[in-house]
Amino acid sequence: MSTAITNTQQDSTDTSMARYMWVITVQWPTGGGFGNATFSSTVDVPPGASRMDVYMQIFELAKRETRVDKLMVLFFALEPDRLAA
Repeated sequence: MSTAITNTQQDSTDTSMARYMWVITVQWPTGGGFGNATFSSTVDVPPGASRMDVYMQIFELAKRETRVDKLMVLFFALEPDRLAA
């Protein structure tokens, strides 16, 4: 990918980055049924990054966390982390 996306739970002091909150729910086949998992966190996104860049990095994180190569995404959300005052 052309941009570096960093996953973080800490406050960012870099004002050039925009912080987003994300949630992904994935599912995979198991012996007689399905496994599923939901992950969430925040991500600092540099200017010029695409939604697809962020999605693919989060999807790869879900694959690492579940140790499953063939995941089905059931839900994905990416929203600005900052709430309106």
